Amino acid sequence: MLFAESRGMRKNTGTKAFSRSFGKEISIRSRVSGLFLMVTASLMVMVFFLVYVQVENDVYNHIDEELNEEAGEFVVGLQVTENGVLITDQAEWMERSHITVDFYPKFVQVVAAGTTPAIVRKSFNLFNDTLRYNPAFGKVEFYNSNIAGASVRQVQVPVFHGESSVVGAWVVVAVPLEESLFVLSDLRTVLFFSMPVVLLILFFVTRFIAGKSFAPLEQVIDTAEKITQESLDERIDLPVNKDELYRLSSTINDLLDRLQAAYTREKQFTSDASHELKTPLASVLGTLEVLIRKPRAPDHYRAKIGFCIDELKRMSGLVDQLLLLARYDSAAFRPNIVAFDAKETIAKVLDRVEKQVKEKELDVTVRNDGSTMVQADASILEIMLDNVVSNAVKYSERGGTVTIAFENRGESIVCSVIDAGPGISTEKIDRIFERFYRADESRNSQTSGTGLGLAIVKKLADIQSITVQLSSREHEGTAVTLEIPAA
Repeated sequence: MLFAESRGMRKNTGTKAFSRSFGKEISIRSRVSGLFLMVTASLMVMVFFLVYVQVENDVYNHIDEELNEEAGEFVVGLQVTENGVLITDQAEWMERSHITVDFYPKFVQVVAAGTTPAIVRKSFNLFNDTLRYNPAFGKVEFYNSNIAGASVRQVQVPVFHGESSVVGAWVVVAVPLEESLFVLSDLRTVLFFSMPVVLLILFFVTRFIAGKSFAPLEQVIDTAEKITQESLDERIDLPVNKDELYRLSSTINDLLDRLQAAYTREKQFTSDASHELKTPLASVLGTLEVLIRKPRAPDHYRAKIGFCIDELKRMSGLVDQLLLLARYDSAAFRPNIVAFDAKETIAKVLDRVEKQVKEKELDVTVRNDGSTMVQADASILEIMLDNVVSNAVKYSERGGTVTIAFENRGESIVCSVIDAGPGISTEKIDRIFERFYRADESRNSQTSGTGLGLAIVKKLADIQSITVQLSSREHEGTAVTLEIPAA
């Protein structure tokens, strides 16, 4: 049973593989051309059939009109009496078309109706032949027949006895069908043999046009095949015409943009994490290895374990900040912009840094000259202000001042956080928003930090259309300004 299942699976897999292989052998332009050919062939068969039927009807209608007119002339020249059928117009019978067969002959025959129908007279060009007569007809009838093996078209017209409705005689008129049938035969031949030729030409023309139309698609495929992890910056050239292929190329380019952004974020996160976590991990590992080499005094253990705890806390905070950056780097993130009072956000931030403010005996002042209602994402703006105010408190000298000022400029609210710290040199201000950059030479290098705070502020400002600027002078302090859309 297991063998049978395995064999069935192999058979199914082989069938699928064959289908995929067969599908790959037929290009899309060949499939399009083939489908177009099938539809065109069906339409051509229908059109050719309708054309042939129409021509055939026109030919027979023309012949029938001629027969009906000719029969009418003979009916007028007949008179049915009690004594029989009298022919009153002898001249009609002597026309050339009725006595010869060399110039579009017309065959005429008069048959007396009755129990035993009898031929009253027939045209000279019939010689020993007679036209087919059907006594079952009760009205004018057109039908095909033959004379001496030649096809003819006949009409059988009744001649009534006086004013009564009794048929006293029948006039049968026939004309040759060879020329008409020859025309119809030629038409059938032309239609039959021209159809494959037309379809073959249409196939190659359609395949050529489809190939030209799908040329941009081939370019899309070629470009897509060249794109790898190392060449995500390559993009597909957009076609000139803004059609479906233009949309496809544009959509693929957008997809590549998102993939490249995601890959860049992942690469940046990996690089940042490995760069910043390597040193504290090595420090913790080295400290613990030293501790287990030999017994130590309890105070020594407490000091080293405390050092390890501080390093682990620092790593935990670093990972949190890296994850925060990775989250807001995502193109899928959309801030929830609402109206709220920024002054209340500042109050929450100051509550969190109250302990540090008291420890450093700082004088924190908040002032505003009007409304502090802003349009922003409340939670994100709180993170930004928390980073800015925390930096101001961290780098301020003991007993210094921190000023938080709001200025209403109509369409925007400007929030400035000013400290009286050591400041930053002019040449380093341009790099202050870079990740992991710390101006340690101009600030206290003993102050702990990861260099991610202002990078986070800058990133969160960009996604909310908030302008952030930093100005600083050495030994005088630093001011960070946020220009937020007003509510």
